Amino acid sequence: MRILIVGAGAVGGYFGARLTLAGEDVTFVARGAHAEAMRTRGLVLRTPAGEVRTPPLRVVDLDGARGPFGLVIVAVKWPSLAEASARLPGLLADDGLVLPLLNGLDSEDAVAREVGDARVIASIAYMSAGLSGPGAIETLAPTRAGLAPYRPGQEPRVEAVAALLERAGIPVRRSSSHRAMLWEKMVWNAPFNAICALTDQRAGAVVERMEDLARRAMLEVIAVARAEGAEIPVETADAMIALTRAEFPLTEPSMLQDVRAGRATEVEILQGAVVERGRRAGVDTPVLGTLAALVRGLSPRAKASSVAG
Repeated sequence: MRILIVGAGAVGGYFGARLTLAGEDVTFVARGAHAEAMRTRGLVLRTPAGEVRTPPLRVVDLDGARGPFGLVIVAVKWPSLAEASARLPGLLADDGLVLPLLNGLDSEDAVAREVGDARVIASIAYMSAGLSGPGAIETLAPTRAGLAPYRPGQEPRVEAVAALLERAGIPVRRSSSHRAMLWEKMVWNAPFNAICALTDQRAGAVVERMEDLARRAMLEVIAVARAEGAEIPVETADAMIALTRAEFPLTEPSMLQDVRAGRATEVEILQGAVVERGRRAGVDTPVLGTLAALVRGLSPRAKASSVAG
């Protein structure tokens, strides 16, 4: 099966590298010095378990991608999703699938509008990673994927993709509800991305110094999720605090990385989205509302990331 990675930053690059090392036929969409390093030297993955390197990779820009592909993993930033999604119908095989590995709650819906519900599998990445230089990805904790049917009846296709990822060394957590899966990640993502970005601290430091603030923000996310029908237990907040201490204390979330690099943040699809959904559902979100306002006040010094990751 031919696989296309659209957005070869830390997330897409990691997944694509693991699939390449497992012998899959992978093409990457990337640009600039990162693309050149991948094309000439390959990708190096620096992980807690050690360092691995791929051979030189097939790297193109989006215009240079030639389908059909049986699997497309989309791992761009939200502002680039519309452009990437519009190209997917011409790249995807008739029975192909798209895995949108983005932050937020709506990327599956955006992709499905272009390729149809049946060709989308809900997916998330549980990882602590960043680019440490052109062609180099550093992960600070174990990486896992989450998969769920986007529509009823997709369970066999979910299982096939899960088996593919697991053969590549990426453990997969299966979920029966894609909405619950996306909301569960948001319970961590919305609070920690904002607090880490605003304080310039890693997730472990936030837990040690601002645990109550993080927990109150997480409980607001859970309240909004439950109002929308996602069955997220209140105890999820405590479980995620414990998980952050145990596995992810060194995590520097993507919003912190964006602020440090002078890029635009994803505030509207993270904190802003939860606040707006809470407003519509009649759920107060004072902590997240304050965090969103503060993040919006951070002035980006550069444009948001492009489709190339």
